[in-house]
Amino acid sequence: MLSWPFWEKTWTDPAIFWVMATAAVTVVLALVAWKQLGDLARTSRADFIFRFGNEFFTEETRRLLFLVEENLLQFEAHHVPYFRIREPDDSNKQRFNELGIKGWTVSTYIVDDLLLGRFEDIDLFLTQKLITAKHAREMFRTYVAFCWKNSEIQKYIKAIRGEPGNSDIYSGFDDLYKRLCPMAPQN
Repeated sequence: MLSWPFWEKTWTDPAIFWVMATAAVTVVLALVAWKQLGDLARTSRADFIFRFGNEFFTEETRRLLFLVEENLLQFEAHHVPYFRIREPDDSNKQRFNELGIKGWTVSTYIVDDLLLGRFEDIDLFLTQKLITAKHAREMFRTYVAFCWKNSEIQKYIKAIRGEPGNSDIYSGFDDLYKRLCPMAPQN
């Protein structure tokens, strides 16, 4: 099949040799570019999750997460709904001062913007594969679980889902909890 004169001519004929050498170098360069593009994509994803994490963990978000974690919010379903901050026990009073928690109410808009909306964003990022489930789990699982398990947050979600046209609001938050906490009980 492959005769010796063919190979002999291939190596000795400059026109054929240089075409083959160019093809081989092109393949090597394509492989190097493929690897570098993969590295660039991983770096870009890491930068994206890092910046999102920095934007998520603001002082105001930390205050809100503290209130959720310590079960210090109580949903008030008035004409204009809001969360009332419960009186802290003695062990939490110092943390109130440390975190700069002032006042006794939190707007539902703040909970929407700083927690629930961000969790919806994370679910969207996972769905579109902009971040990996591992990154989301490592950075946000604890906070998603605290918020999802909080009875007052659930009362708020139930109340807004009861409004016309809102039956699926924060369904991404539910999906995110199921993705990040698969072993946890699902209500």
